[in-house]
Amino acid sequence: MSNVNIGFGILNISCGLLFILISIPLVKKKIPMNRLYGFRFAKSFVSDENWYAINSYGGEQLIRWSVLPVFTGFLYFIFPISDARDEGLTTLLAVAPILICTTVAIIKTHLFSRKL
Repeated sequence: MSNVNIGFGILNISCGLLFILISIPLVKKKIPMNRLYGFRFAKSFVSDENWYAINSYGGEQLIRWSVLPVFTGFLYFIFPISDARDEGLTTLLAVAPILICTTVAIIKTHLFSRKL
């Protein structure tokens, strides 16, 4: 197994687990309204009820979508990608699961917030 596979595997697993850990307090509604931590859409700041509803939903979405980068990270340990001739493509394959999954979670949460 190459260092590239190990690095990309660790990167995806670490990011996925970090997003899960960050999301748990949001799901449990432990984070009061603030400007630093949580899903900070305009609707989030309308009321405490909106804040907790949006952030709880967003935390759940981020947890769900963070499972994919963790799973992908383990796949890097099984399937070699370091044989790819295009380094840009290899790097894209490494960061795409993280970027796509967090983006989907954010978009779904934003759409949820618009319904409130």
